[in-house]
Amino acid sequence: MTQDKTIILHTYNDLQEAKMIQDKLKENGIESYLNDENVMGLDPVGGVELKIFEKDKEAAEKIITG
Repeated sequence: MTQDKTIILHTYNDLQEAKMIQDKLKENGIESYLNDENVMGLDPVGGVELKIFEKDKEAAEKIITG
């Protein structure tokens, strides 16, 4: 059984922006996850990490920049 590796696609300072990008990826069939969304107030330097499966990296970057 093969497990796909997750990678950080981008880190956002704004949770709303991260969720908008996450929705855009979902609309295009790319599954993603937000990390650290519950600690935004505690660690403003870290931000919210948008994670995807490594195999989706190229397609996700095209969607975000396109």
